[in-house]
Amino acid sequence: MQKRLFHIAFVLLLLCACGSRDAQRMLDRAEAVMSDNPSEAIAVLDSIGDDGLSRSQRMRRLLLLTNAQNKCDTVFRSDSIQRLLVDYYESHGTANERMLAHYLLGRAYYDMGEVPAALESFQDAASCADTVSSDCDYQLLSRIHGQTARLFLEQEAPDNAIQEINKIAKYAMLVKDTAMWLVNEGQRANAYYMLGNEDSLLFIYKKIHDEWRIIGNDAYASMAQVPAVVILLDRGEVMKAGMMLAEYESKSGAVNANHDVAKGNEIFYYIKGRYYAEAGKTDSAFMFYRKALSTCTKADEKAAICYHLANLYEKAGNKDSAFLYWRKSYNELDSAHVKMGTERLQRLKAMYDYNRHLKLAEAKSREAQATRSLVWIISLFCLSIILSLYIVILRHKKREEEMVRREENLYKRLVELEDSQKEKERFKRTIEQEQRILNSTIAKHFRDLAQKPANLPSSTDWKSMLDMISRELPSFQALLCDNQLNLRQEEMNICMLIRLRFKPKEICNLTGLSSQNVTNIRKRLLYKIYGDESGGSKDFDQRIMKIQ
Repeated sequence: MQKRLFHIAFVLLLLCACGSRDAQRMLDRAEAVMSDNPSEAIAVLDSIGDDGLSRSQRMRRLLLLTNAQNKCDTVFRSDSIQRLLVDYYESHGTANERMLAHYLLGRAYYDMGEVPAALESFQDAASCADTVSSDCDYQLLSRIHGQTARLFLEQEAPDNAIQEINKIAKYAMLVKDTAMWLVNEGQRANAYYMLGNEDSLLFIYKKIHDEWRIIGNDAYASMAQVPAVVILLDRGEVMKAGMMLAEYESKSGAVNANHDVAKGNEIFYYIKGRYYAEAGKTDSAFMFYRKALSTCTKADEKAAICYHLANLYEKAGNKDSAFLYWRKSYNELDSAHVKMGTERLQRLKAMYDYNRHLKLAEAKSREAQATRSLVWIISLFCLSIILSLYIVILRHKKREEEMVRREENLYKRLVELEDSQKEKERFKRTIEQEQRILNSTIAKHFRDLAQKPANLPSSTDWKSMLDMISRELPSFQALLCDNQLNLRQEEMNICMLIRLRFKPKEICNLTGLSSQNVTNIRKRLLYKIYGDESGGSKDFDQRIMKIQ
């Protein structure tokens, strides 16, 4: 009898082992198709029953299933499963699994609107990465830093976002994922937009465009330049803006023969209208502005469209229509400000709620160590305080409202002070950059040569000058090396000398050219770079010296 029982137990053990191996193969298969087809991964994982699985297999199945749901853009309403995964993988599994568990917890917090908790989870996830290991999941790590950068941008902290984006670029290059790098460079552009650095924005947009073309994706390349069109139009570079729009219309695949764009790209109508308005084609500008207004849903975008429509009507002499759209622009702008204020209050509330939860957790920990009698005393004391505060609030409601108004005014003043401080810091950085450039060794060397007309700079001197400008003024170096401009070496040299604030006479001494020749070249460069035929050489000097 005992021998028979032993045989039955042995057979059952073999069956469980076979079932466990089959489940392991299916888990491996689900993980293999996760990136390319998360829906298929969910189907495979759903087909695996919990019967016969070890605890590690059950937790791995749950981890993979939650990851697949996240990749399918599932909106998480609870963090219970993610916290269960974090608790398990804190003491089990690999560094990559631990990193994934924390990342999924951050995604749940983000979907639930708990931004501070999401940020903390993403930072915990990044700290779990074993970057010295050969099997470190750099793609997941890049995604974590991408989510962190996105949160910082939503919280209007562009400097912090740029730090995260730099990490993404580092890890994307390690795995040679150019597409991932380029997508996150778009976030870098958003950060520089918040900082108000238009020259860096144009440089980034062009870099993204050129890199997409190198890897053979002309559609993405044409899309990358569209945000730069508005900046160029504001600067009066209408011809260059038109070339970018033409490339977008012909290669993006988002615009049909009737000039209608695919859903989600309606902002094109506004940009096209801006282009036609700047180009003097009023009828076409009206048509695209109206099309933009009929498809736009955001209040701030509607305000901008109405503003430009009002300008067009005013130029056309239609004052009634101009007044109508001025009023619409004001109303939409007011709605946008209300929405922005609401969103800011929601972010502050989320931060307050998160801190409140932390304090409650600490209070509960202390209460667990106290005796029951002490808890009763504290509860009664708190109740008396609450009742007292309630009575005080009823009696002094008007005083509280006055305090709230004072706090709001103080907050506004603090915001204005912060904006002023940021502007001062930005100006200080510009001054320090100019001092580094003007006091550089090569700049001083050229100034010495400028006093000795017989000694012209060597080719090595000019190369050193260009290297210094490449380090300190990358956007200026990009302008000099722009293949579309096709600047001659002589023209590049004059551009560099003007940017370094050399006087025309010194430029003549350093280039061996006559004063009239230098003046003619500067006027020619004004047209060649900026398309300005009416300006003079001094106009070119002023424009070129503004490039940071």
